[in-house]
Amino acid sequence: MESTQLTANQTTEELSLYGLFSLFLQNWLTLVISGFSFAIIALIWAVNQANVYKAQTLLMPVSEEQSSLGGLAGDLGGLAAVAGLSLGEGGDENAKLALELIKSQAFLGEFIKENDLVVPIMAASEWDPVSDTLIIDPEVYDVESKTWVRTAPPSRKQIPSIQETFEVFSQLLEVEQDPKSGFVVVSLEFYSPNLAAKWTILLIEKLNEAIRVMDRNEADNSIKYLQKLAEESYVQELRKAFTSLMEEQIKSRMLTEIRKDYVFKVVDPAVVPELKHKPRRSIIVVVAGFLGGIIGLIIILFRTGRAEHIKQQSL
Repeated sequence: MESTQLTANQTTEELSLYGLFSLFLQNWLTLVISGFSFAIIALIWAVNQANVYKAQTLLMPVSEEQSSLGGLAGDLGGLAAVAGLSLGEGGDENAKLALELIKSQAFLGEFIKENDLVVPIMAASEWDPVSDTLIIDPEVYDVESKTWVRTAPPSRKQIPSIQETFEVFSQLLEVEQDPKSGFVVVSLEFYSPNLAAKWTILLIEKLNEAIRVMDRNEADNSIKYLQKLAEESYVQELRKAFTSLMEEQIKSRMLTEIRKDYVFKVVDPAVVPELKHKPRRSIIVVVAGFLGGIIGLIIILFRTGRAEHIKQQSL
């Protein structure tokens, strides 16, 4: 009896599957129309989207060898702390600082101002590869009169602020660090491949320079302060200690002058990308067609279920 019931269940399942297949086969035109409609709409949308290029560079954090400084950290660490100095920070600390700095509004805002990027970032619509020019949206910015004509978003002014430009630029910039090797990849997406590569290079140069200036100023202040302490001290041992600390600060000051890649060494520089990064139009069309087919299936099932319901009510 159990065998008979099992056979009956299998037969019912086969009939159900066959019935579904037959139902979809009978309504194949609905599936085709739905799938193709979505695919065509997606194709039209994708074709109208501007190409975006991605430039990236591979960086290696500069590890500062501080053997002599490490020795002083053990012998004179307490004295350095009292003097307001730090002997333990090196290349690793600078790299951590740089990774946070490159994403900060203060740093990127200054970068945007220095390179006059508000118009390209906020008003560009696409890039013309024939003339190698960036096309500005006339509904956002009037190039001839150099005035903003855009309709500002809520809580924003007609002329984009540095803060708003920073928010948009942050979406174009990506910074990733491999936790194992420590290597850093900085990538930038933009309509123009030339500008994407150029801005990436300038960004790394400014980042190295910003940390260099910070360390140089700190070393200068430390040298002046230690020199003053050495002159005012009447204890010979303290004078020697302050002089040793001052020598290390002088070494640090020298590094800020002679080392070009101060925080990050460029392993693979940014180049002008030849191929677009997005949109991936073929994938968009395929996915849209697939979704259209699924919606077509839902329409068929809904229509069939509704017809059955009406039929049962009529009986």
